[in-house]
Amino acid sequence: MVAILPVMMDFMEDVRDEYPHLYNRQVKKAGNDFITEVDKMGDFLNKRIANESDEELMEFYTQVVSMGTIFREWLSGL
Repeated sequence: MVAILPVMMDFMEDVRDEYPHLYNRQVKKAGNDFITEVDKMGDFLNKRIANESDEELMEFYTQVVSMGTIFREWLSGL
C-alpha cells in the first residue's frame, strides 16, 4: 500500500496546479505537507537504492513504479 503514496503525491500536484480554486488554505497546507513528506521518503529510498544492491529494496522500488503505472491507467479509464 505504501507504493501508492508517490502516485498520490503526483496526482495531488496535478490537482493543485490544474484546479487551484479547489485548494483553500487548510487543504493547501495539508496537501503541501503530504507532498513534502512523500517526496522526502522518495529521495531517501532512491539514495538507498543507489548505494545498495539489496534485492528486497529493488523489489519494493519496482512495486512502487508498477503501482504508479496501474493507478494512472485506472485514472485514464475513468
